[in-house]
Amino acid sequence: MNPADQLQDLVDSVAEQTGAPVTLEDRDLLLVASSGHDEVIDDVRRSSILRRRSDPVVQQLFAGFGIARATGPLRIPGDPGAGRLPRWCVPVRWRGVTYGYLWLLDPHERVQATHLDRVRDALDLVAAHLATRARAADRTTWAVGELLSSDAGSRAQAVEELQRDGLLPPVVTVVALAPADGGPTGTVNGWLLPRSVLVSAVGHRAALVVPGSLDGAGIAARAAAALSSQHPAGVAVGVSGTVNATQAHTGWQQADAALRSGGAGVREWERLGALRLHALANPVALSTVVRDERAGRLFATEPELVETARTYLDLAGSAQRTAAALSIHRQTLYHRLRRITAVSGYDLDDGRDRLALHLALVLG
Repeated sequence: MNPADQLQDLVDSVAEQTGAPVTLEDRDLLLVASSGHDEVIDDVRRSSILRRRSDPVVQQLFAGFGIARATGPLRIPGDPGAGRLPRWCVPVRWRGVTYGYLWLLDPHERVQATHLDRVRDALDLVAAHLATRARAADRTTWAVGELLSSDAGSRAQAVEELQRDGLLPPVVTVVALAPADGGPTGTVNGWLLPRSVLVSAVGHRAALVVPGSLDGAGIAARAAAALSSQHPAGVAVGVSGTVNATQAHTGWQQADAALRSGGAGVREWERLGALRLHALANPVALSTVVRDERAGRLFATEPELVETARTYLDLAGSAQRTAAALSIHRQTLYHRLRRITAVSGYDLDDGRDRLALHLALVLG
């Protein structure tokens, strides 16, 4: 039985023995497992299950009750006005270190400390599992960062270390994730991913190293869905091609280029086409190269002209499909295209001008 299934069984066992709905969170307050709830649930628990993590406001609230300092079970009072039921917080500790929290909803305050004593063996097993996972993650996070770094010596050492521990297969896919509107990415809930997926942070992006035997795009979509609750504007995701483990840095460059090629959503290196140019230069340098005076004049005018030009060129110059995509009459489209030419100086009947404008629109 894999560790995730074992933890789920232990959580179900605690729920059965105490008669209380139970959730387990790791030390980052990411949801690890949840028992069935039936009708006993409140807004805090519902949000935690749906988001797969505690809301930051709720985290701060519970921190005020001293859960981080607790060495034993804490009873947390409810707040009917806030839609919060009474509950127990049981720190999951292994050899004096807290690795997570077990939460038991107790609306009628029927669970007593003696009930928790009866499930001590199950709690010890939960603690051992979380401690093993946390310590492994602590060891590998640094190594994954080095694996994706630009320093050849550091990469070689990371490959040797990760392969020695059986954590790095010969072929991998690399994934980069970041909020579509900028800002810190936050913590990826690794409990939602196969254990063979390595998770780390590289700068302000999150990084996944996915075994080549798994669907990299599918894993990326799962990770993005888990992060989306923290980022209302969505999550931008880039997925590399399949690369040898020793070339994981190249995979990271590909994933980062795919991420930078658009806004929210999953984009794969293999399908980028000309947008692979993102891998050759930083965004500022690339924008400087592809934007000439004509592009500058267009970008300085009405946004609808820029949107029209991008859509028209994305759709290979098809007037019919462009008008449909923009929900405008075809004559309106022709009028806008003439204005684009007049404002910018690009000749949309010239292939080289169309290429230059398209590059400025997608890379600038």
